[in-house]
Amino acid sequence: MQDRVNILIIGHGVLGGAVLDFLSQSGRPYDLHVGAKDVQRGTLRANLAKHTALNLGHHPSIEVVPIDLMNIDATAERLAALRPDIIFNATTLHTWWLITQLPPDAYQRIDRPRGGVWTPMHLVLVRRLMRAVRKAGLETVVVNASYPDVTNAALAAEGLSPAVGIGNVANAVPGIRLAAAHLLGCEVKAIDVRFFAQHYVSYRMPRTGSTDGAPYHLAIYREGQRIRPEEMGHDVIFANVARRFRRLGGLEGESVTASSATAVLRALADRVERVVHAPGPSGLVGGYPVRVAPTGISIDLPEGLSLDDAVEINRGCQKYDGIEAVESDGTVRFTAESAEVMRELLAYDCDAMALDECEARAEELAAKYAEYRRRFQ
Repeated sequence: MQDRVNILIIGHGVLGGAVLDFLSQSGRPYDLHVGAKDVQRGTLRANLAKHTALNLGHHPSIEVVPIDLMNIDATAERLAALRPDIIFNATTLHTWWLITQLPPDAYQRIDRPRGGVWTPMHLVLVRRLMRAVRKAGLETVVVNASYPDVTNAALAAEGLSPAVGIGNVANAVPGIRLAAAHLLGCEVKAIDVRFFAQHYVSYRMPRTGSTDGAPYHLAIYREGQRIRPEEMGHDVIFANVARRFRRLGGLEGESVTASSATAVLRALADRVERVVHAPGPSGLVGGYPVRVAPTGISIDLPEGLSLDDAVEINRGCQKYDGIEAVESDGTVRFTAESAEVMRELLAYDCDAMALDECEARAEELAAKYAEYRRRFQ
């Protein structure tokens, strides 16, 4: 990377816009580009970031470029000309908060199968992006926000996995650190953690104080010394996360996800060695503590835990999110329970999805969901 790091953010919605703001206000020598299908709207969002940054004494370099990820050839041509060092994908065909806008009863029903059933909607754009990156002949580091716990692993079968994801497991870590510091009576900066969990746990535990039986692995350190579980039970920590340190969720809480993305992007851009938490590193399922270094990305394993064990924890955990397995050929197999709920509510019949089927499945699922939503308007 050169002195000025070229970062391309594709998508300027709630998440992409917030990450743009954080990077614009960092004071770092980044050349920021916003890839937008709607260039006029993207320009308005970029100008908002500039105005905000200027108020805080920063003078970011931000340019908007037209990118339509559905057009692989045009995207590849644009990427070859731009040659970004890092790409942050903040696009999806089905943002997570869409179903939360339904009436409460309708939302609770459609939320029963959990997040995994929307995988086709999350795969389409990032898959096309990765194909464009390869077509352009770039070694760009791609950071993916579109359900990376699963999509990164599925795309690995085609050699198209982004380098790493953001959010999810990372969103639970600040609450765990705050709770542990409170219980140990020390400053939060003395607390470090290594947390292994799929999206389901990072969503469920901060809301209920429990993983509902979903597997995970948690190591807690104070001033570098590991705290034994018998010294401080995880159930007490999780209860404090959900009560004393409960935070705003939903769209109001999206800044936590955006800040986790910014931590990953800044570690990569600044070429420093730093441990962050992130889903989907190196095409693995689920979430891990990740060591970002100039030499590359690796899983930061605590003593007593192997990489095979960590992956197996996440494979077991993903079943609670409606994913039975991500197979070696990229096929995503859904749990029988989740598939049945989707048949019942949407008349959408899908037990498994091959990678080549993701676009047709996404189109079908979007139409079925639109029908469901119209029932409550």
